[in-house]
Amino acid sequence: MTSFVPETTRFPTGRPTIVAGISASRFGSLGSSLEQAAAHEFFATDVDLRRSLWTPSVASLCSRQRAGLVRMRTVWVPGSVTGQLVERRTTRLWKFLDHAVARMGLRMVILPRSSEVGRGPFLGAELRRRMGASAPGAVRLAIGVKGSAVYRGHDQLDQLRSLRHTAEEWDLDIALDLAGDVPHYLEAEAAVLRLLPRLTLVRIPSWVSASGELNANDPISRRVVAILADQGYAGTISIVPAGSPLQLPWTRTYVSMNDEWTRSLILDQYDRQRTDDRPAPYISPELFREQY
Repeated sequence: MTSFVPETTRFPTGRPTIVAGISASRFGSLGSSLEQAAAHEFFATDVDLRRSLWTPSVASLCSRQRAGLVRMRTVWVPGSVTGQLVERRTTRLWKFLDHAVARMGLRMVILPRSSEVGRGPFLGAELRRRMGASAPGAVRLAIGVKGSAVYRGHDQLDQLRSLRHTAEEWDLDIALDLAGDVPHYLEAEAAVLRLLPRLTLVRIPSWVSASGELNANDPISRRVVAILADQGYAGTISIVPAGSPLQLPWTRTYVSMNDEWTRSLILDQYDRQRTDDRPAPYISPELFREQY
């Protein structure tokens, strides 16, 4: 028997691009991040340079045997460069971005709002000029929003609404970072609805811990992905690998099988929305162990 779906019924049809969230060390090394991403079938990355004193050198990228397999889709940069050797470090940042645009498929650069930059000249105007000159129309600029910096109460929604209006005025995208210490009072569903349609990148922590267990202490990113699936969001979702509790602060966390499982859980959420408009069932840690 052929099933009948009324014409008034509409299901979201978007599907996100899921990338691996990686970061450079304080001195600009990516280690084997690109190789590990390729090994786990993440062929695009979201690179965080906000805590790095130095940007990865172009020579180091060219020397990676498998670097050509992985696209560098998005890059988070600091709002300013301060301290020692400012000119050399800034020049290296521009060279890195030019190489990423020309050879690694860079499509978006994210930087904080100028009001969040405490010292040094804001890089926004120069970044817009350089990206427009090297790849006209190919690279989008986005405002980075940390979940940990969102206001509390009614001011939260006003803050996000104002941010979206700023993005619309200057033709910018919005990137939401939920990988840090996100407060429990973040109204995830309302935040996403306030930022759409300018929201094009969402950065979330891996849903699976380093021990292979489902992380039940992060309900916010799971609620965000649920509302994104409900809205048919077809932007980018970046999965940041979970570090071990015994991991030293200066060591790097690489993409692993746990992030593949997180990707599967996200896509399952989207597939469920395609066939059923009811809310997705809660995935308990016990059920996760049985399925994965």
